[in-house]
Amino acid sequence: MILNWQDIIKRQDIEQLRQAVQTLDVNQKDERGRTPLMLLITNRSSLEAIQLLLEKQPDLEIEDKLGHTALKKAIKFKQTAVITALIQAGARLDSEQGILATPWNFARQYHPGIADMLLDTVGSVRSILLAQEEQQLDAILYEEDMAVACRKIEQLDSSVILHAVVHQYNWDDGPESMLTVANHPLCLSITKLDMHELLEADYWLAKEDQELAEHEEYPRWKELALLLDHECKGEHHG
Repeated sequence: MILNWQDIIKRQDIEQLRQAVQTLDVNQKDERGRTPLMLLITNRSSLEAIQLLLEKQPDLEIEDKLGHTALKKAIKFKQTAVITALIQAGARLDSEQGILATPWNFARQYHPGIADMLLDTVGSVRSILLAQEEQQLDAILYEEDMAVACRKIEQLDSSVILHAVVHQYNWDDGPESMLTVANHPLCLSITKLDMHELLEADYWLAKEDQELAEHEEYPRWKELALLLDHECKGEHHG
């Protein structure tokens, strides 16, 4: 007897699943908005089981009540083989809502190696650095002369290293290095979006001239905030 999807998936019986995909709705949602494919992923079912369902061409872009697609579920549970299978089956990497809504951006908070599986996403950037890139990054981060550090940033020919500089920079060291990054022609939109958040740009945008006069660095922080806000407005606030 064919049971419901939840029972079939919990039983992990491949033959019963084989029958189910022939007779049950592969896009059916449970009370939390999860499809059978999502349930297979969250129950850590075998790749064979997931492939059985994928052969029936389920809708891969359905979102559950958390706003997660099947691909985002696989990312959350670090199921790399499933991620590959979903992409091969046509799961979308890009989002009409911008890069912050993409599986790639979602992956960054869980595992940089998984994010780097999704670099076909428009506007994405590699997270894991090569040894030579690490050396270039360290030469900037550990440079005590700020003017020299800024020159090294200006000379970079890699959006990957620029992005890494932002994420490993000690923001207490002042605004000059970050202004140099933000003005670099290879600085990506996602890097600027991250800078906007790390800077807490809205805090600086709210400061009046009287407050900015309290410290020589404050006007430069606001200058950076204005630059980032102008460039990020469409995606950051949209």
